Amino acid sequence: MAGIGFQLKRLFEREGLMGQIQAISYASLVTVGPMLSCIIAVAIIHWMLVSDNAPYVSREVFTAGIAYAFAFSFVITSPFSMFLTRLASDLLYEKRYDQLLPTFYRYLRITLLFGCVPALLFVWWTPLSIAEKVSLFVLYMELNLVWIEVVYVSAMKAYRSIAYSFLGGMTLAVALVWIYMEWAGAAVSAAGLLTMMAAGFFLIAATLLRAIERFFRTPESPALPPLRQDLQRYPSLLGIGLFTGLCMFWHQFAQWIFHGTWLADAFLVKPEYDVAVFYAVLSVLPTLVWFVVSVETSFYPKFRQYYDAILGKGTILDIDRARQEMHKVLIGELGKLMGIQLVFSLISVACGIRFLPYIGFTAQQVDTFNILVMAFYVYVMTSVVLLLLLYFDDRLGALSLSALFFAANLAASWLLRDEQYQGLPLFVASFPVLAVTLGRLVYRLRRLHYATFSAQPLHNRKRKLEQKRESAG
Repeated sequence: MAGIGFQLKRLFEREGLMGQIQAISYASLVTVGPMLSCIIAVAIIHWMLVSDNAPYVSREVFTAGIAYAFAFSFVITSPFSMFLTRLASDLLYEKRYDQLLPTFYRYLRITLLFGCVPALLFVWWTPLSIAEKVSLFVLYMELNLVWIEVVYVSAMKAYRSIAYSFLGGMTLAVALVWIYMEWAGAAVSAAGLLTMMAAGFFLIAATLLRAIERFFRTPESPALPPLRQDLQRYPSLLGIGLFTGLCMFWHQFAQWIFHGTWLADAFLVKPEYDVAVFYAVLSVLPTLVWFVVSVETSFYPKFRQYYDAILGKGTILDIDRARQEMHKVLIGELGKLMGIQLVFSLISVACGIRFLPYIGFTAQQVDTFNILVMAFYVYVMTSVVLLLLLYFDDRLGALSLSALFFAANLAASWLLRDEQYQGLPLFVASFPVLAVTLGRLVYRLRRLHYATFSAQPLHNRKRKLEQKRESAG
């Protein structure tokens, strides 16, 4: 998100309340705008279906199909998204611009290939109608495409394009669903609803693809290095992406497996839990926004100052002073972030107890919601610290901790599988991992000089090879 740093700094430097509101609004638009537009669109469509007394089965199959498409496309693309983010950054840094577009298409094909295998098995096995299978498959594959496109549009620093694309696509989906409901009347089907949703995501995918083609297209497309050579550069990022993606949804998968019921003999669902998760996720939006603000306006300048001191031949005193300043700012901003999110989490719990019963939540659902709010608080903080470790290129540490995170989720889901513990496994798994992850971050910061300098080559290998050739000649 480095590209929005200058914009955010300029906005936050404005004096007065309006300047601060504009800065927060801009940060919200580019960070949580895409996710929020999807959540709002699904909520509006669900409200329209309930208000219009749409057939219950069609409504539930549509909701379950959306949940499955989002969850599994996110898990499938997570490893490639993180890997491709680093790869694209390297290509930009090395000014190998002509390789960016071919690399994008290479990993897009790989992602779609990986993604289509479980999807084809699912549509083959389930007894859904052909129309439902086709529309759900198309929607799922579009989501795979969109998650990969977002990586490259982020590399273009076109964050507003991402937000506006999602806003336009979701507006189109809501409008098409409304037109379809007016036209179909009582014959509204899940296939029709899924098709309208797929049309909205088609607009998003096409808009983002057009932006990528226009920005990265070069006159010539050179041959890419072998795929194995690419994958050997950062294999740990594939694992980190996979584990963090699984951790996001594993608690929900476990509820489906242990307590779910079959819907249309196709989807295992736990509606009471799924609804609680839907509302609880909204409670972490402040962290997603403030993390970007904090990194771009406070942490990144100090981070850059430290490495500039190293690359610019600063004295050891300059380098150490820069490290101490960066350490101080990072710990301070992390504490502030945890405090802000804690306040919003407590407000969410209070609002949940007071207002959720009005929209049909049972007492158990409210309890589950409260636990999930605190669980997502710990989860999102763990994810933030893992990202910070990657800023310091601690890939081995992040990989080990993300694997530990997933293992803890597996164990907690099994040990607390009784229905009375709904929501608790994610909290129990995240809390100790957060403590360990924070410890690792502090350890890395204290040994940053050693980690930075010991990673550099002790001799120029190329020069040594040339000397050998000269001696042999």
